[in-house]
Amino acid sequence: MKERHTDPGFVGRRPRFLPWSAAVVGAGLLWAWGGHRWIQSGLNLVRAGSTQDAGALQEFVTTLAQVLSGVLGFTLSVVAIVVQLSADRFTPKVTELFLREKVNFYLFFFLILANVVSLWSSAALGFYVRVGVAEQHPPGLLVGLNLLLGTASFLMLIPYFRFVFHFLQPASIIHRIEQQVRQAILGSLASRRSGSDSGSKRGYFSRCSLQLRPRHDNVVQQQRCAGIQGAVGIATEQHSPMGECSPAHQRCLSALDEIKSIATSALRQQEGSILLEALDSLKSLWVFYAAHKAQLPPAWFLFTPALRRDPDFASVDKGLLSQIEAEGSWLELKILRQYQALFAEGLNGMRQASTLVAIHSRELGIRALETQQLTVAGWVIKFFNTYLRAVINARDIRSGYNLLKQYRLLAEAALQQRHSALVLQIVGYFRYYSLIAYRAGLFFLSETFGFDLGMLAQSSCALGSETTEAIVQALLRLDQDPVRVSGTESLSEQQETTLRGIRKTQVRVAAYFLRCGREDLAKLIYWDMQHEPLARLQSIRQELQSTTAVIATRTESSFWEFTDRGENFYFLEPALQPYADQFFGWFQGLAAVQEEQGSVELP
Repeated sequence: MKERHTDPGFVGRRPRFLPWSAAVVGAGLLWAWGGHRWIQSGLNLVRAGSTQDAGALQEFVTTLAQVLSGVLGFTLSVVAIVVQLSADRFTPKVTELFLREKVNFYLFFFLILANVVSLWSSAALGFYVRVGVAEQHPPGLLVGLNLLLGTASFLMLIPYFRFVFHFLQPASIIHRIEQQVRQAILGSLASRRSGSDSGSKRGYFSRCSLQLRPRHDNVVQQQRCAGIQGAVGIATEQHSPMGECSPAHQRCLSALDEIKSIATSALRQQEGSILLEALDSLKSLWVFYAAHKAQLPPAWFLFTPALRRDPDFASVDKGLLSQIEAEGSWLELKILRQYQALFAEGLNGMRQASTLVAIHSRELGIRALETQQLTVAGWVIKFFNTYLRAVINARDIRSGYNLLKQYRLLAEAALQQRHSALVLQIVGYFRYYSLIAYRAGLFFLSETFGFDLGMLAQSSCALGSETTEAIVQALLRLDQDPVRVSGTESLSEQQETTLRGIRKTQVRVAAYFLRCGREDLAKLIYWDMQHEPLARLQSIRQELQSTTAVIATRTESSFWEFTDRGENFYFLEPALQPYADQFFGWFQGLAAVQEEQGSVELP
């Protein structure tokens, strides 16, 4: 089912005043161009009192012919300028889409027809006047036809300009480009249905291909079916060659590139509503394709020359291309590559674009998990890792801060779907990129990794998953590797702040475990922290208590500044405070340190 943004503040709302404004301006220009002469001729004709005034009829029709030619020229000029401006702003595809629209053909055909009729009518009336037969045979039918065509030409301008301005709305352009992909998919689907009885070899290939896609974890089966794809693809080339799907592939690739071009233009011009419309279109195509993927012909999933020449696949290793072909996931990869380009474009610039890409990627990953398309979900995870690498290379901490929440939500969805292997993969990636971020000096990003791992551990514990202990072990290693990598125990102020933040997360998670009756997991955290200096532990305890006191209630657990995540890393729920005290009570000598330091109020 296609999802669309319905907020009236976004692009979907049509600016109704624009077509009416254009109509008013057009009427004024037509009046200045010669419309007043046509009206004056009509009034003179009425005052003449007889339709047998051949001279007045000829002047009237001649003036009408001039006005209609002005209408045609004016309409062509306005439409050409507006379409070209839209093509320069969004994508050259606008011109092609506009020329292919039948409404434009019909309207200009009618205007040209009206001009031709008026021109020949003027010539015919001139001939009648010269030979003197107009008085005996009044050309009333001819004049009435000209009046009808002229009136219709004027009346059609208002709805036509309305159509043009609506056609050139970004949402309308994106929707029409999106329709090309849908038509290509449905066309390939229809071709398979028409050729469903074309031979036993193709039937066997189809069954093998359809068995391959739901079972993505069987590597042997993938290799076997990939070999069948190559052999049967050659054997059936004369009956159902890849060339049949190549035009459909080309239309899909071209349309997806055009949507990305519109999104990139909107991103650079800081037009978030158009960008959101383009991202929604890509997501809608993903959902539509997923609903019809199992019914497509086997040739659809093979790499045709059009796919191999595409910039997003031309540079990919041949072995990886073979894997993509065997899995039948080239269209998903194409959409993810569009997301990747837009994510990179938004870094250190319009960060909202990167966040929107992360949100859409997470939603598509969750859909893949819900439909048991584990291979597609694996590709989404790989692209999340690619996003993380781009964030670290660009040193854009804010984009990474928002990206990690979406990555964590994807992991939580995998937990709910009981895909433990995927959850553990994501946990390993969190630890890996946290270490890379720490080495790069992005200390707050490492702290964000720790917070999200802590939230994931709590979700795993709440669901009773067997991955909880592994997540806790990864969380405990976040604050150990940086010290070992640095080769010294002397930490900078930023490093100290980061490691203390990770420890606060660990304390909060330990308190949550105690509340859930999982003392064994809380003990893991205690054993990792038992060699911490007591002064550091006491300061961490006081900082957690002070943050809780400032926020006061669970309903105000969000950070006191507006952030996209709406989460406070250092907040400890009041209900967890007794369990945190129980946890700190395990450390011998900590109570004595607290008595020595006394109560410290932190801002």
